[in-house]
Parts: sequence; C-alpha cells; structure tokens
Amino acid sequence: MGLNNQFKLAAQKIVTAFGDVGVSTNYEAVTSTSANTYNASTGVAAAVYSTVAGVTVIFDVFELRQIDGKIVQPEDKKALIPAKSISAVTPTPEDRIVVAGVPWRVVNVRTDPAEALWELQVRKS
Repeated sequence: MGLNNQFKLAAQKIVTAFGDVGVSTNYEAVTSTSANTYNASTGVAAAVYSTVAGVTVIFDVFELRQIDGKIVQPEDKKALIPAKSISAVTPTPEDRIVVAGVPWRVVNVRTDPAEALWELQVRKS
C-alpha cells in the first residue's frame, strides 16, 4: 500500500473519529451542464448530477479576514471531505452537497498535497 493511500485512509479515519461532528450528506457531481441538457418534461435546461450517497462531511466556517463579500461571502462554509469517501469523482465547481434536502453549490475546490482531504468552499443554492 503506497504512502498516498495511507494518507487517504488516515483522513477517512479522522473524519470518522469526529463522529457526531460530521454530517451525512449526498455528494452530487455534475455530469452535464445546463447549457447542453434540456428536460423536455419541464421545459427547462438543467444540470445532470451523479450522486454519491452517505458521504460524511465536516462543515467549518471561514475566518473573518477571509470573507471579502465577493470570492468568499459571509454565508459560505468550508466542507471537508475525505477523498476516499468520494473516490469515484473529483470535485469541481458547480457540484453540490445536499444536506437535509438543501443543496450547497461547490464554489471552489482545494486539496492537500497527498490529495487525502478535499476542502470545498460551498454556498447555499
């Protein structure tokens, strides 16, 4: 087992160890954008998503000095997700995290050098 995989396992264990701090969510990766997907039954162009269910996410807030009202807005959150829990997808802006039926749109994506933990900037849609 490589070092990179060890880091991914460690990140997964850390999030699991936090237990009640983590929130079970659905991660929805955009597979097709609204620009090229038309739903004939609703008459609306909309994005199509692939869902990864039961993903544990730890939400955090941005520091006041990071909130500029443009790139980082006051209601934005950090969503920390172990890479192992969504290994089938690579997060991108416009993906979504759905918590209790409420979608949070991914605005920005960062990861650590080992790509063991995703740090997503999310905003309520």
